Amino acid sequence: MQSSQNQQFNQLVCNFNQAFDALASNHYAVIPQFLTSTLREALLAELLQLQAQGLFHEASVGRGLGQTRQAHIRGDSICWLEDHFTIAGQYLALMEQLRQQLNADFYLGLRSYEAHYAHYQAGSVYQRHVDRHKDNNARVVTTVCYLNEDWPIEAGGQLKLYNQNHELLLEQSPLGGSLVLFMSADMPHEVLAAHRSRFSIAGWFRQD
Repeated sequence: MQSSQNQQFNQLVCNFNQAFDALASNHYAVIPQFLTSTLREALLAELLQLQAQGLFHEASVGRGLGQTRQAHIRGDSICWLEDHFTIAGQYLALMEQLRQQLNADFYLGLRSYEAHYAHYQAGSVYQRHVDRHKDNNARVVTTVCYLNEDWPIEAGGQLKLYNQNHELLLEQSPLGGSLVLFMSADMPHEVLAAHRSRFSIAGWFRQD
């Protein structure tokens, strides 16, 4: 298992060498083949198993006592990743290596990583928002990793990233195995409605 993780990270480093420049200059980067097909399939299978076990819950908007379910704003259901999850634990170990690499290259002071499985049913959206909360600057880098096996462009479900002037920077289809990274503080983004179920892992590197 360790050799598999090392192989995955070696591939990550190779891909990320080019993505570093994009993250530094544009505040976002896309790695098309971040996951091997084997790991992507295993993560999707675990997601579906956890969902069948009733461990998913409807996502809310807001924080603390102000949290509410507003499906017209955010329509996904989620399950937070835990180290003891067999396959998600491998993903978290991979992201820990990425955290160290980000700190080494960008001096971001990232101390932890949190993530959840996400399922958007057909027609569900997440309206435009920013990931860093106004009263908390812990989230520094957002990650979105896609788990669907294939995704024709006509299926919809794109992630759209904007700059602070609300100019469109990226429209990314949820292609299986790809990873999108962007700065949490200044990148408004939204998830468009899809015509089929859309599976992913959303996460945040944090300063805490």
